[in-house]
Parts: sequence; C-alpha cells; structure tokens
Amino acid sequence: LCNKFYSLEQKAALGEAYDYNVRPFIDLIDKLRKIGLEKDVSLPTVVIIGDQSSGKSSALESISAIQLPRGSGITTRCPLELKMKNTSQWSAQIQYTTIQGEPIEKEIRSPSEIDAIIRSAQEGMTKSAKDISDDLISLNVCGPDVPNLSVVDLPGIARI
Repeated sequence: LCNKFYSLEQKAALGEAYDYNVRPFIDLIDKLRKIGLEKDVSLPTVVIIGDQSSGKSSALESISAIQLPRGSGITTRCPLELKMKNTSQWSAQIQYTTIQGEPIEKEIRSPSEIDAIIRSAQEGMTKSAKDISDDLISLNVCGPDVPNLSVVDLPGIARI
C-alpha cells in the first residue's frame, strides 16, 4: 500500500519524523511498564488476539520481520511482549520466569534462534505441551529491518 502512494524520499522523511516524535513515547511506555505502573494506570498496548491457529503469530511475523513459533494446535502458550526498535545493529534479549520461579534473561545471537528460544521458554513456563501460562515472555529485538513498535501476542482462543 505504501509503495503505491509514497516516494522513497517521502517514506524516509515519514520514518525520520516517526522516530523523532513517536519513538520517545514508546520508550517511555516500555519504561513505565517495566517498573509496574500498568498495575495502577492503563498504558496503551497493541494486542494480537484471535482463535487458535487463526494466523495471529503469522500476521505479527509479517509486521515484525521476526520468525516466531508457528504450527497447528497450541503454539503460543504464553503472552509474548515483543518490543522492537529500529537500529543499525541487530541484537535481541529474552526475559521470562520459569514455572519454578527462576528468572531467565538471555542474549540471542541470531534471528534464526528466536523461534527455538521462545519454544524453550514456553516449555520452561508450563507443565505440559498443552498448558498455557499467564506469565509473560518479554522479547526485545533491535535491528535495521525491525519497526519501532511494541505489541503483545496472546495465546489463541480455544473453542470447545
């Protein structure tokens, strides 16, 4: 859609204006969320929600350019907070707490590792492959192909 209406110069100018004017607010909201303010104040959040296996993670993957776990059945088993920031160098970190209460924080070396690391985190946060956890996985990704955006991917709604 953008390619049909905007020149490369216009897209670059729009991107610079967004980074200058909007990115500071996204960073502020992330900082407020990190200190727990969302318990007392409603902070804006983009949430991906829908039926199980309806393509939520695939849609998020196309927006973010980050490969997320996909498959049939229950694939997203924990809420995934994906904080993305457009930078010149690629980097990523994941944070979560295991079912035993152990906090985990890992550096991710390559975009190709993200899928497996998220699956491993979900296994550490649930009792079985069919369980769903309320606890959050926080994934921070920076890179040249990553948009400035924070979203939450929720487990799908299972209809019985």
